[in-house]
Amino acid sequence: MSEQELINQMKWASQNGDIDQVNEILSKGLDVNKDLGMGRTALHFAADTGQTDVIEVLLSKGANINGKDRHGITPLLNAIWDNHPESVKFLLSKGANPKDKTPDGQTYLEAAENDQLREVLKAC
Repeated sequence: MSEQELINQMKWASQNGDIDQVNEILSKGLDVNKDLGMGRTALHFAADTGQTDVIEVLLSKGANINGKDRHGITPLLNAIWDNHPESVKFLLSKGANPKDKTPDGQTYLEAAENDQLREVLKAC
């Protein structure tokens, strides 16, 4: 299987919560912090869709919790923007930096679009 095929499968598995496939792809040698496109890693894709179980697996395999894509977006910001409070809580519990800024200079607290996310971020 080519590296590009592994990358495509990792994007899909990370977004769709397929932990078995994530583990299989990593066992085939794909770097957990591999750029899957535009600086985004599997952790970014999992955070985008609120796949907390996949986030946990990726972090256990050494994923960079505060890694930024080419636009300066972290997995935590992905989870905030896409309204995944459980993923936000989990990322914070594992050391994600809540004091970072969005690409346009907002704090993560300012970027949160609902009270539940704001409360989670205020607790940090």
